[in-house]
Amino acid sequence: MKIAVVGIGILGQRHLKIWAQLKGVEIVGVIGRNQEKLQLVGEQYGVRTFTSVEDLLLEQEVEAFDICTPTDTHLGFVTQIAEARKHIICAKPLGVTSEEAEKMIAICEQNHVQLLVSHTLRFFPEYANAKEQVANGAIGRPGVIRMSRGVPHPSADREWYTDEMRSGGLFLDLGVHEFEWIQSTFGEAHRVMAKHVKHTEASGRSMEYGLVIIRMVDGTVVHVELSWAETEFRSSFELTGNKGMITYNHDETNPVILKVHNEESSVEFPKSMLRRDPFVRQLEHFLDCLNGKTEPVVLATDALAAIRIAEAARKSALEGQPVVLIKGGRGK
Repeated sequence: MKIAVVGIGILGQRHLKIWAQLKGVEIVGVIGRNQEKLQLVGEQYGVRTFTSVEDLLLEQEVEAFDICTPTDTHLGFVTQIAEARKHIICAKPLGVTSEEAEKMIAICEQNHVQLLVSHTLRFFPEYANAKEQVANGAIGRPGVIRMSRGVPHPSADREWYTDEMRSGGLFLDLGVHEFEWIQSTFGEAHRVMAKHVKHTEASGRSMEYGLVIIRMVDGTVVHVELSWAETEFRSSFELTGNKGMITYNHDETNPVILKVHNEESSVEFPKSMLRRDPFVRQLEHFLDCLNGKTEPVVLATDALAAIRIAEAARKSALEGQPVVLIKGGRGK
């Protein structure tokens, strides 16, 4: 499979490293805007460099593009690549708005190309196993679900994350992980209510917090806590039903913790020695999809549904009122 990577940031380089290790993959190029950084990345991974999709298409045979760029660029890249009849892997969230996502899905369908969206949470064993356990009736009828995800506030060199016009903000960029998984596990969302708090300290340090309450069509109530105010990554869930409970806390899955004094250290240390990297599992799955060996775990329409929840959460937080996504539902 001849693959080109679009983007040379953290995600783009992570994907480059994985693609280089997978059998049956030839990286035919990497695309970036920063010429100096692009040259360094090209040399590091031994791949040809380009500054545009057009240039790469003129010089290289390629079967699929892996888009690892800011969310507001996805529509342009997907449109251009789909019209060239090449398959697409796209970072989450698919678009800044559901309207953008709908356009991308439509143009890929019109050109008969695959659109695979990188909702990596599905490939974390804890979340995959919990989803399977719920489907098998381990907790009985789901009742109240609590999920939490927090990271430090985006740093100065990643300020685009805090620009809602570019990233969709806290609810979309961070919350879309949980929103997609929730709908895949508990069905469609009926109603969304949300609160959003922003605060900047005298020191200039910014923080954001969001609380989203979702009532699913079947009556299940989901609480999602989102934070850009942490000192380090954290995530957890508590899935409660009439027969039992499944819990998970990210910190408890790391039996060995490495802390170094030098913040610029390039030492890599696995978050868990007991599992394979979810990003590797995801790209292996995408490769099988591109080769026609399996169907996508996450459909582009699933990615669209997650964006709609994020939009409803943002609207609810702004207006102070619940937002109905689907009329009807139990316990309305």
